[in-house]
Amino acid sequence: MRILIEPSEYSTLRNLGDVAMQKTAVGRIATFWPAADIQVFSESPHSLPGYAPNVKGISVVGRQVWMSGILPQRRIPRFIRHWERKVRAGHRQLGERLAKRSLKLRSDQRAPALTSFLDAVQTADLLVVCGMGGITGTFEQYALDLLDTIALVKENGKSVVAMFGQAFGPIGNGTFLAERAREVLPQVDFIALREARASIPLLESLRVDLSRVRLTGDDALEIAAQNRRSELGNSLGLNLRVALYSNVTIKHVAQLREIILPFARARAVALQPLPSSLYVEDAESAVIASLTEGYERICISNVTDPASLTVQVRGCRIAIVGSYHAGVYALAQGVPIVGLYNSDYYRDKFLGLEALFGIGVFSVDLSDPEWTTNLIKHANEAWDNAPSCRIPLMEAADKQIESGLRAYHELRSLVDARFGQA
Repeated sequence: MRILIEPSEYSTLRNLGDVAMQKTAVGRIATFWPAADIQVFSESPHSLPGYAPNVKGISVVGRQVWMSGILPQRRIPRFIRHWERKVRAGHRQLGERLAKRSLKLRSDQRAPALTSFLDAVQTADLLVVCGMGGITGTFEQYALDLLDTIALVKENGKSVVAMFGQAFGPIGNGTFLAERAREVLPQVDFIALREARASIPLLESLRVDLSRVRLTGDDALEIAAQNRRSELGNSLGLNLRVALYSNVTIKHVAQLREIILPFARARAVALQPLPSSLYVEDAESAVIASLTEGYERICISNVTDPASLTVQVRGCRIAIVGSYHAGVYALAQGVPIVGLYNSDYYRDKFLGLEALFGIGVFSVDLSDPEWTTNLIKHANEAWDNAPSCRIPLMEAADKQIESGLRAYHELRSLVDARFGQA
């Protein structure tokens, strides 16, 4: 059996939510099919973590060549690029010949990588898409590339495609992405969602058969829930994601500092940095340092991997967070969160967690004129209710972990039935 895995990220695995989701998914798949040939897309295929002996990396270069097409991407209107994408999707062999011809004319040495990619997607028995919020207009180019990859895998008429730990949307009505998603997503054999509030209505509108959909929570929960402490922590966890896609700015950092520091001083507690991304571009550690500047008690941040983030989180009574996976790690440890959002993308993330856990998740919309008042109110609620929220939050996380594992077993049965295996 040949299995292809679309990871949460291709590069150096410095987003700790992606690390946990990928480790969970690849580990389970490799355990279920120890004799399978498993390939994981990677920018550094030779330095892929040693998940299992039958797991190896496959370079994303060939995929990038295929998805970039033959037209100069920066010199033509988007609608023409979309037209070219549709032509390649409907006429793969023609697209392959044109792509290789274009590479040859440019003396480009990437033709073998293109051949390797096309061979992988055309011969895969199973494509597994790891947990992510990737099918969204927020990351349109990636979403289109992923949808096209799924379509290529499904071309042979026998392959199974499964998506785990997914959140879908937002996607604008009438957009090219919505059109492509409506063509491809109904072909997916199995979908496990990390949130249902926004994803289910969107999938319905995209004509996805909901009998193929399960609600499981996030695949990172299993790792995030490890080594829980027996008692409630007493520090205030902090995380903030300043990025274009979060629409949180440096101005917000200054405003938040004026609220958070007095809140912590009134309770005489330490501030605990909780960076969930170690990428320089996300700059979470630097942003959190700005957020805590001038405070007397700041815990040392030693976050380098999922295990160390778990250690930091479990010492908190509550956490005020601006990134989704910082919230997931906290909730898995029974720590209530106040989630900060200023974009539709992050609104769906935090309101999805609120609907899924049912307790201990308080969301604050930074675009609301009353957001400062709401933050103070919800931070107080979270702090006061933390003891009563702890056990229900951990139980909710455990139920989601169990649902996730059942979903993987369901996929195993589906694949074994499809290919006649015991």
